[in-house]
Amino acid sequence: MTIQVIKKISPIHTIAITGLISLLIVFSGTAWVLVLHNKTLEEADQKQTYYLDLLDFREQIVEFDLKRNQTSTLNAPFERSAETQKIAAAKLLFFYQKLLVQMQNAGLKDLPTLHQKSQNSIPVLSGENLELFRLVLERSIEKARIESKNAVKQLVFINQLFLFFIVALILTLGISGGWLLYNKYRHTLIPLRQLAGKLKRLNSEIPESVIDTTDEMKKELTESDHSSDIIQVITSFISICDLIQIKNKKLDEILIRDEKTNLFNYRHLQEHLITEIERAKRYSETVSLVMLDIDNFAQYNEVNGHISADYVLKNLAGIISAQCRISDIPARFGGDEFAILFPKTDSMTVWDIAERLRKIVNDTQFRTESGVLISKLTISIGTATFPLDAHDWNSLISHADKAMNRAKSAGKNKVISFLKHDETVTK
Repeated sequence: MTIQVIKKISPIHTIAITGLISLLIVFSGTAWVLVLHNKTLEEADQKQTYYLDLLDFREQIVEFDLKRNQTSTLNAPFERSAETQKIAAAKLLFFYQKLLVQMQNAGLKDLPTLHQKSQNSIPVLSGENLELFRLVLERSIEKARIESKNAVKQLVFINQLFLFFIVALILTLGISGGWLLYNKYRHTLIPLRQLAGKLKRLNSEIPESVIDTTDEMKKELTESDHSSDIIQVITSFISICDLIQIKNKKLDEILIRDEKTNLFNYRHLQEHLITEIERAKRYSETVSLVMLDIDNFAQYNEVNGHISADYVLKNLAGIISAQCRISDIPARFGGDEFAILFPKTDSMTVWDIAERLRKIVNDTQFRTESGVLISKLTISIGTATFPLDAHDWNSLISHADKAMNRAKSAGKNKVISFLKHDETVTK
């Protein structure tokens, strides 16, 4: 599931998300380590200071004891001796109070109690009491030394922990980045190279090539599992291919259609006629062709003008298309002459179709584009059938055209077959 989600994320989003998460981890981790480091450093400083002050306090106790012993040995006056001891005792008390505060700040205990009888009296630091005080003081000093040493070790450990955190983060990012690159390479770059290989076979000038390539891309999109980038590329390419097919169809329509009548042009008629003749030879089938021409259209064109004549051509083209089957190919042969290709149609059937078409045109009231009723129009039609009337596509056109000319010569508004010379007269 995680891999599926990662594949759908683009490389830019992956880099942005990874970078953001990394920055958050670095900032939060660094801030936590700095806070812990400063706190530990402060505690280490307090314990170190307390330890050094204890050593100093021990030296002052020794000095106080030495001076007191010297005063007793020299038999100094009592008043002077008492005054000197009070001053020294006051210094010791002040230092002692300072040590108590440091002890509390450093979180230490077991500082020996400095007994004194009253506020102004000298502390009891003689004999057994002094030895007991020194013993407890030595334990406090040793404990303070150990605590100070442990604080320094803890500070070193925090620094090592921070270094380990940075190294672990770098390794994690490196491994994660390599894994992401591997997945992107496997799901993006490799399929992209395969896609490029398929695109090399594309020939935009051949419609079948575009269709085949599009089908392959659609199959690739549905059957294979790709990253979001590849899916976007394939989808865009499919859209481009579909657009090319639409454009090709429009171009084909333009190339095979007559601009004025929207019937097929001569080139398209010729291509299909050649194909149908070859098929008829292979399967022993028949192919028929009808050629028709508007009677007296040149005179109508001179009287009514080209615009009105073109409108008549469009109307006649609509009638011709309506009488054709899906398989038939109605085309404008040129000028006011039309041709209709009838695959798999014998001579009798094509003659019946041509006669029906002639009657419809004869009975139709043609109007100009403005709606004005124009004079009656008729058509002359000639038919020819392969292989009865011709041996190839060229002779089939020629013989159908000759039959049409015979219909015109016979009085127009007729249908004549090439060999049988069947004809209908105007009723």
